Amino acid sequence: MRFKLRGVLAIVALSATIGAATVGAGRADPATLASAAQGSSTYNYALAVSKAATEVQSMDLRPQPYDSTSQASAFVNSGEVDFGLENAIAVQDAYLGRGKFADNRLDGLRLVARLVPMRMALGVRADSGITSIADLRGKRLPAGFAQAVTGETLIGAMLAGGGLTYDDVENVTVSNFTSMAEAFVAGDLDAMIHVIGTPRDEQVSKDVGGLVPLPLPADPAVDAAIKAALPVASTYELQPAPNLTTIAAPVKVLQYDYFIYTSASESDANVEALLKSLAGGKDTMVQSVAGLAWFEPDAMNVDIGIPYHPAAVAWFKANGQQP
Repeated sequence: MRFKLRGVLAIVALSATIGAATVGAGRADPATLASAAQGSSTYNYALAVSKAATEVQSMDLRPQPYDSTSQASAFVNSGEVDFGLENAIAVQDAYLGRGKFADNRLDGLRLVARLVPMRMALGVRADSGITSIADLRGKRLPAGFAQAVTGETLIGAMLAGGGLTYDDVENVTVSNFTSMAEAFVAGDLDAMIHVIGTPRDEQVSKDVGGLVPLPLPADPAVDAAIKAALPVASTYELQPAPNLTTIAAPVKVLQYDYFIYTSASESDANVEALLKSLAGGKDTMVQSVAGLAWFEPDAMNVDIGIPYHPAAVAWFKANGQQP
């Protein structure tokens, strides 16, 4: 059973609009932006960024979906795809040749901009009776994530915040984040990674009669445990907001940065056009993805140990953005 994707017709229409645009600088060919599969959180990000590129710079930027963002990294590294969306953990692993990239280091990758702090929690059905991470002992959680670098890492970090490990839960194999969401809606999982403020999880919540985030305990020891498991992550006290339908009360969640990246061979013109689109397109992007309200146009230059594309370095310098 696949979860319903609200607004499919709108997405198709938006994709058609994006595809029809032309680059103001005279480029005939479209640029591409890799994401995970259609309906995923990052695909929705890609649609939002592409819409901003069209409206702000008349840039023909088209989402290019893959089974996972990690799968797309090699295509961006080779220049077959212009840009990609990836989290700090996975893009570090790819550039440095760690983890699943140990035998295939992608040292041609270059950062373009920090897009947004992605905020998440372990989400459960509203009627599940599960109210804390500790209640997940013995429950069915997604595992494996053969096509995604960060799935088990994120869940492991959040379980650690509740004093649990993967050994304390029943492991259900999924291939990526999309199959995880489908398994959760189908009733095969008791919890999933809930990426807050994304159209995908807003729809999951509707499909299951309510999706509730499990709070991380307010304890400095929890922060330390998460930092040990996931050095690039931190915790954040998220407040309710009208556009966050799954957040009914303040909740402590996990957050870590998502980036737009490219290859060293990407054209300066494309990189500059995309940065200008981001700088001027926040309102447009928020219309598509509520969580992009957390995007900070004046804080796109964040140092995570990976070099930025030369055109990005020049743009940040010209616009007064220090790392």
